[in-house]
Amino acid sequence: MPFPLLAARWSALAPDTRGLAWLLGDQTITVTIYVLVKLLGSHHSVLQIVFVRLIVGMMLLSPTMVRMGPARLWSPRWRGHLWRNVCSTLGLVCSYLALTRLPLADATVISFTGPMVMTVLAVLLLGEKVRWRRWSAVLLGFSGVLFIVQPSSGTPLDAVAIALFGTVVTCLGMATAKTLLRHERPVQVTVLYTVMALAMIAPLGIWAWQWPTAAEWPLFLAIGVLSTGGQYCFLRAYAEADAGYLAGFGYLRLLLAIAVGYLVFAEVPTKATLIGAAVILTSALYIGLREAQLRRAAARGRGGAAG
Repeated sequence: MPFPLLAARWSALAPDTRGLAWLLGDQTITVTIYVLVKLLGSHHSVLQIVFVRLIVGMMLLSPTMVRMGPARLWSPRWRGHLWRNVCSTLGLVCSYLALTRLPLADATVISFTGPMVMTVLAVLLLGEKVRWRRWSAVLLGFSGVLFIVQPSSGTPLDAVAIALFGTVVTCLGMATAKTLLRHERPVQVTVLYTVMALAMIAPLGIWAWQWPTAAEWPLFLAIGVLSTGGQYCFLRAYAEADAGYLAGFGYLRLLLAIAVGYLVFAEVPTKATLIGAAVILTSALYIGLREAQLRRAAARGRGGAAG
């Protein structure tokens, strides 16, 4: 089918449908990266994996950096960028390390505690008021983690702690990035993250370096390319569709992780993992839908005030 015809049919789809397609692309890419990290993590340090990922990201962004020039890249809010980079880079290393120690499904489930962590951070750092329903959802979500880490499940507790810590610092980085985006363009924030994160991780990546084999190089490069592509798909998804609508499909990443974990690594999720997943996803879904509802209400209030 000719490309112009495909483009016309794509444009004719409803925005929510296009957004869902982008979200499915992002989730498929994310699970693919998980698999590549687990495969490489059995022979290489996660510091090296993150190092190569950032080098590839730098190469992909280099044309944009040349067009922008040093003057347009510099930010007077460099302290905020530095804090965001420390948190985001540390979170990335922790999440990759957890992937090498945990079954794919368990690591994926724990990553869904992000909305709960963001709710707590919004209260502690931004002074937001959270009512009892959302607090109940937060407590419910964290109780789901207890199902996964109970002694009878055999899950390594230190790996779970690393995954949870990675989620917390990643959320700290996301909160800081949202603050920066109020004043700066997304491309500037993205480029500065890549430059600063690479500068921070380079000494550790070089220290942990082990030369990949010819078969491993494509896997290293694929992580860098897919990470950039996944970020683009994620942004396009939320630009096309309502966040509340997309929140209902967040569980698909877990289904993909369970299927791929079984097919590639012969990992069969335990009953504890499935129960914990149901609890955490219910909490995350409620918080996501509630956030979208509050945003719509705030938008209507601004519209009424303007009118």
